[in-house]
Amino acid sequence: MKRAVSVFLTLLLLVPLFIPVITVRANDNITYNVLEIVSHANQLSSSPLKQELGSTSNINVTTMTMKRFVALRDELDGKYDAIVISSGDYNPTKLGMTTSSNRSASHNTTNILNDVTDLKAGQIKQFYIDKGLPVFLHDSSVKKYPTSKLYSYSQSNAWKSKTNVIFFTTNTNMKNYFATNGTKRPHFVLTNAPSSTQVYTKGDTLSFAYQITNYTQFQNKLLTVNLYIDSDFNDKYTSEEIVASKQVQGATGTISYTLPAGYSGPRYWKVEIVDETSALKDYEKGFVKFQNVPATIKVLQIRKGNDASSLLNTKNMNPNFLSRANEYSISIDVTTLTDFQKSKAYEPNYSHEVINGKYDMIIFGFADCYNGCGSVVSLNQNTVQSVKNFIQSGQSVMFTHDVMFGSNNVWVNEFGPIVQQIQPQTDLGNGAPNASTSTKQVNSGLMTNYPFALGDSITIATTHNQYYTLNLENESVIPWYNIDGSPRDVYDSWNHYYTYSNGNVTYSGTGHVGTTAAFPDEEQKLFVNTMYRAFFGSNHAPQLTVITPQENEKIPSNQPIELSYKVEDLDLVDRTFSTKVWLNDQEVYAQNNVPNGTTIIQSLPHNMPNGGIAKMKIEATDARGAKVTKEFQVIIEKVSANIEVSRTISKTLTPVDESIAMQYTITPKPLSLLTNTLLKVTNVAFEEKLSAGIEVVSLPNGFTKQGTITEGYTIKGVLPDISFIKSGTTYIAEPQTFAIQVKPTTKGTFSLSQAKLTYKDVNTQVVNLTFNALSFVSDYKITDITLPSTMFVNRGVPKNARLLLNVLPQEATIASVEWSENSNGQIISIDQNGVITAVQEGTAQVTVKVKDMFGNVKTTTMTVIVRIPVDSMTINDFTVHVGETIPIPITVSPADAKKAVSYSLGNSLYAEINGANGTITGLKEGVTTLTVQAFNRNDELIEKTVTVTVQAIPVTAVIVSPTVANINIGETTTLTATVAPNNATYQAVEWRSSNPNIASVDENGKITGVSTGQVTITAQAHNGVIGTAIVHVGSPLTGISLPSTLVVQKGKTINVLPYIVPIPANATTKIVSRSFTIENSYYAVVDQNGEVTAKRLGETPLTVKLTDENGKTWTASTVIRVVEHATDPTKGGNKNGWLY
Repeated sequence: MKRAVSVFLTLLLLVPLFIPVITVRANDNITYNVLEIVSHANQLSSSPLKQELGSTSNINVTTMTMKRFVALRDELDGKYDAIVISSGDYNPTKLGMTTSSNRSASHNTTNILNDVTDLKAGQIKQFYIDKGLPVFLHDSSVKKYPTSKLYSYSQSNAWKSKTNVIFFTTNTNMKNYFATNGTKRPHFVLTNAPSSTQVYTKGDTLSFAYQITNYTQFQNKLLTVNLYIDSDFNDKYTSEEIVASKQVQGATGTISYTLPAGYSGPRYWKVEIVDETSALKDYEKGFVKFQNVPATIKVLQIRKGNDASSLLNTKNMNPNFLSRANEYSISIDVTTLTDFQKSKAYEPNYSHEVINGKYDMIIFGFADCYNGCGSVVSLNQNTVQSVKNFIQSGQSVMFTHDVMFGSNNVWVNEFGPIVQQIQPQTDLGNGAPNASTSTKQVNSGLMTNYPFALGDSITIATTHNQYYTLNLENESVIPWYNIDGSPRDVYDSWNHYYTYSNGNVTYSGTGHVGTTAAFPDEEQKLFVNTMYRAFFGSNHAPQLTVITPQENEKIPSNQPIELSYKVEDLDLVDRTFSTKVWLNDQEVYAQNNVPNGTTIIQSLPHNMPNGGIAKMKIEATDARGAKVTKEFQVIIEKVSANIEVSRTISKTLTPVDESIAMQYTITPKPLSLLTNTLLKVTNVAFEEKLSAGIEVVSLPNGFTKQGTITEGYTIKGVLPDISFIKSGTTYIAEPQTFAIQVKPTTKGTFSLSQAKLTYKDVNTQVVNLTFNALSFVSDYKITDITLPSTMFVNRGVPKNARLLLNVLPQEATIASVEWSENSNGQIISIDQNGVITAVQEGTAQVTVKVKDMFGNVKTTTMTVIVRIPVDSMTINDFTVHVGETIPIPITVSPADAKKAVSYSLGNSLYAEINGANGTITGLKEGVTTLTVQAFNRNDELIEKTVTVTVQAIPVTAVIVSPTVANINIGETTTLTATVAPNNATYQAVEWRSSNPNIASVDENGKITGVSTGQVTITAQAHNGVIGTAIVHVGSPLTGISLPSTLVVQKGKTINVLPYIVPIPANATTKIVSRSFTIENSYYAVVDQNGEVTAKRLGETPLTVKLTDENGKTWTASTVIRVVEHATDPTKGGNKNGWLY
């Protein structure tokens, strides 16, 4: 029975116990494992192949009879390097109906039923012949019986035409074969594995280390290591049970897995290394012990009548066997067939109508002639259908001794196909000839190993063969023990079966003396193992947890019943459930397709104003029909208080850290009183204790909170008095309302049931009222999901895409995951567990949709490539620029095989690959390697490695703007530099000034005037390319000045311009016009160029007016003093001899 792996629930993974301790081989020599099949048990100790090989040490032979081979259910794929069907007598004759005269002798089936089954022949072809592993067939032996299946298959073209199917007459020459050809299968040993004696718990990590002993043979091939956990206890490992997977990177490696929460018990694991191209593999198995949640198993035994076969009888079942601390507990109820067939109206406890949801397993047994034999015990059709529905829902049933007696009766007709007992009817057990108390183990697994490790042979109460042939063509049929004792062929599971299982149905031969004798301890332990395996290997009813209200909780009659319950199904395959609620036998709520793990919250009116008992019934049913029921009652109390309180919540499902509003209402009832006094309710106080993890967002005015979020806040507040006013013959008061906003800070289910109101009533009595309980659920919204862009798959090697799905945040609850692909099953197929199976070469797209608890759906896709063989590929060293994306320059033949090429970078710091598009993007300057891989038609790895140089896109020009700038001392301006081309890798430039004493520049191109002058500003790219700008630094004119007096000799001319002094002296402002005026031209005149001509002795003012480039006007004045050289000082003059 397969199990899906859900993203939504963490599910228990339990595994069988009895596996030998792993031993590590230190040498690198290959030991070839060979399966030899013989016809008779007397060939086992000294088989033809063992005699041929003698003391050959590197070939390990496992020899078994054909009967044992067809009954074994261990994994053939990956176990052996070759299969040999040795010389022998493979007689296909079946056993027919026996009679009292030949029945005893007919138990010896040694010389018949030695043919292969279709099931096993198909496995030989699929796992060995089709994969190129050798199959050796003794020519004359396989041809001896032309009517046999062995003859048909060996002579078919599918076998005979294959070069690896080798027919031999005397010897196989296997030693020479392996010396020449070796094996195509990878071999490995575990150098480290979890201890089988250590107890693991939730959160512990299982770590494995491996060494591939023939790695040199596979170093150019793609190997994958997978770790499986057997989650459905069917002793098989399927692709959906892969919990970790990684590509092999060398001869040694590791793989690990962290254990989730689950039931206590063993965990079976398998580590597998598989050659992706050929699907050839090797594996190792083991177990660990796990403790977490003890399993509680409920069993109903249905006896034929009131006999002594009850498992409650300590002679039949030691009570100490039924439980083990911290591991499991089994409880057994016992009834009779008569009571079981009644309706629940007449038998409410053990009716067939109540088994679904109440029991994990039912047992029909134990009695000789359980079905009545000659006088068949009737079984009504309703009971038959209930049992079939129970089985169909995946829950467990055990049938026992003599249930399948006779023919054409209700037991055989209805349940024969279910227990897989088929024609021919042999009646070997009729009359109980060759009774026995011993057994022989056939297969090993959880049934034989846990809770009790049973031996190869166990002692049982006296029993005998049954009456029909077991269907060994059904792979789900697993024989566990055969009846031993002469003259039986103990390996014959067709006829000598004692205990076997078919999925969730088990059959036991126990019961021949069940009413008169006790069951031996070993048989009792087998029963316990059977019940344990039945529980874990079958479909379980969902788990239903009622959060509110509690049993017999008191609810005011004015308030609804606030119901909240959570339904969880631990079975991986059950993703949704349906649920119903009844109140006082009336259905009040029903919902289908509810995601597993959902908390249901409903406010249910009870319509019981006068109070009473309200009966509640909740039912949850999984998709396969297994259901759980909870029944309880609450007490509705009639409210006599003058005030009613109630509250509502804005939503019952909210994201973490989002606010929820709770609205509180206080409603005074009308009062019929004969009084004229003022009626008032006083001292109205509110108090509520919140659950931990709830933050208070807002409170009404005057309310306070105390405490911490980790322990839960307490909110307190005082409300206004409530005044009643007379209205006719009654007194009424207005309702009061207030709101409190909170938000959950963690994921979880929150129940709020501690809100109360205290007040002093109109009669001065103190009254305490409780608000109705509220519940809500907080969770995380899914923000993103991702898958790798590309996945490669090979035919024969399914891949589990679920392992690659990443959901963010990881804490978010997943309501559903939906997988699909766009090839319509032509290229690949994908199941709802995310397991991808290759169909034929080509490319397809896988889409996954993940929905969270809020209904938000996130979608992502992944390209899946079924590899196409590559004939050749050409690629050389190449260059890519930083930031540039180019197609990888590879030529592949044939062209459509290009998508089958995989790429890997030596250093992802410098570039990144998009495998789906076949492109490479430069990230950073540098050099890395690119390795391209593909497989040719011989499943050999073609690999080439080239050098990838990641270069910058060079700067070809730098443009500085503006190209000319003018600033004054102390002023700033900023230049910009633009590089060309605009996708150049390095956009930054370095600025510098030709003379920082005139103008400085910083790293951002900001120019600061320092002194007057002209500089060149340069912007230089990383590769030396420059751009320039000219910057003029000036000093602004603030004024002009002239000497107070200019002395001019009479008749002479001077120019005023040299005497004009700019302020400041280094002013650089340009003068665009000048004008000169003299107040009294009698003494001197001035022209437009500033030339002053002295005419007569004396003085006159002169004014200069300048206009600068900015339009500003500047003026300055002086006195022109005209003098003349004194020739006769006596006539006047100064001491220097000048006249003026």
